[in-house]
Amino acid sequence: MKPHIITILPLFLFLILIPIYIPIVNLAQASSSSDSTSTTDDIPTIHNTKSKPLPGGPTLNDPNLNLEQIFTGLDQPTGMTFVGPNDILVTEKNTGIVKRITNGQLNPEPVLDVSIANIKERGMLGIAAAVNSNSNGNAPTNTIGPTYVFLYYTESSSTTDGDDADSEENVLGSRLYRYELIDNQLVNPKLLLDLPAHPPPDREEASRDHYGGKVLIGPADNYVYVGIGNVVVHKGQAQNVLDGAPLDGTSGILRVTQDGQVSPNPPLGSTQPMSPYYYAYGIRNTFGMDFDPITGKLWDTENGPTSADEINIVEPGFNSGHSKIHGFAKDASSADIEDDSEDASSEATAATNPATDLVNFGGNSQYSDPEFVWTMPLGVTALKFLNSDKLGKQYQNTMFIGDTNLGWLYNFKLNPQRTALSFANGSPLADKTANTPEEMQETIFGKGFGVITDIQVSPYDGTLYVLTYAGSIYKIYSSL
Repeated sequence: MKPHIITILPLFLFLILIPIYIPIVNLAQASSSSDSTSTTDDIPTIHNTKSKPLPGGPTLNDPNLNLEQIFTGLDQPTGMTFVGPNDILVTEKNTGIVKRITNGQLNPEPVLDVSIANIKERGMLGIAAAVNSNSNGNAPTNTIGPTYVFLYYTESSSTTDGDDADSEENVLGSRLYRYELIDNQLVNPKLLLDLPAHPPPDREEASRDHYGGKVLIGPADNYVYVGIGNVVVHKGQAQNVLDGAPLDGTSGILRVTQDGQVSPNPPLGSTQPMSPYYYAYGIRNTFGMDFDPITGKLWDTENGPTSADEINIVEPGFNSGHSKIHGFAKDASSADIEDDSEDASSEATAATNPATDLVNFGGNSQYSDPEFVWTMPLGVTALKFLNSDKLGKQYQNTMFIGDTNLGWLYNFKLNPQRTALSFANGSPLADKTANTPEEMQETIFGKGFGVITDIQVSPYDGTLYVLTYAGSIYKIYSSL
């Protein structure tokens, strides 16, 4: 039986969906062989499809590390969070269910089952937890009482999941809720953000894509951060349309307190109803965010259209450039490259000038180029820093990233100042660009996962965990 439905006036906020964005990638020249001796590390041939797990399971490149499947059989999971040692909550995209897995065993009953809209990139999309401050471990905390669990999903008033395939009538919104974990149930829902879920007026027939999906607790401020895309290609100031509609809760990273309040000093100011909720804007779609454990700076992944998946440093007030810039500003034209068809480019000849062609809200509002760009999109997904030495000192405080199209797990090192990514001498990635999958070889940590939807580090033992859309959770640990 589906639990509660809460209907209130919009709170003017944003949320994340876990769109499984599948950009077109044509690797016709790449090898599809399974021969482990391949010099291109078995790069598969992908034609606009999600990658599938290798039949024998994923593999790691470091012989000193082990990979263990601790659970399988989940139904299109999108996110996971730890609520205790070896105690994981997992969201399922299409069912509206949150499951609990303790010591590798699935609890008989779900901790939550809600009604959701789930066509395309709608669904149960993101999760994060703030454990009680009296609990052990280094998890994000609250000081109020029970463990809080934050969920982002596309809510429906229907008792049938997915009836939005036939009608928009029951779609309530993209919503961020706070629940309390009590007696193995998520109870006492509190609506924190009520964000757009419907297409803009001129795109009623368009695919329901770009809802984002990542939920994150800030380690320093304990705020709740959520990433949301352009939601079926809204075209307003959040998407850098100079004369567009005001900020509306799309194309951004938004943040609120664990009670749903805004920051007293929002980076975009308070000149519009929605502006206090924005931490960053100009984001086409994102599935990955995490804070650098050393500097405290936020990093994200962003999905491009037919080119330019990105890794970004997200300063307060960051403008990622969408819909005017995807990739580096020097490569962008002055015309919006994303029209109603989502993949057409105009033939403008003037270069885009971030100072004049993008929306600026004053204060901390500012554009900056990505720290890394894939010219052929691979559907970059989760991003996580490993804030422990459990895999060896060489991996401590480095960045792990997943993808959709290749099924690879990547490991990126940072420079000593932690202001940029660091690559080997003579690396083809020294220009911050991967033009082909072959150029990514030095960053490939593992392969064969299929679509990676989440990467987490247990705050209780410092071990790395990977969640796949095919329904498995993997634990990575050292054999030394």
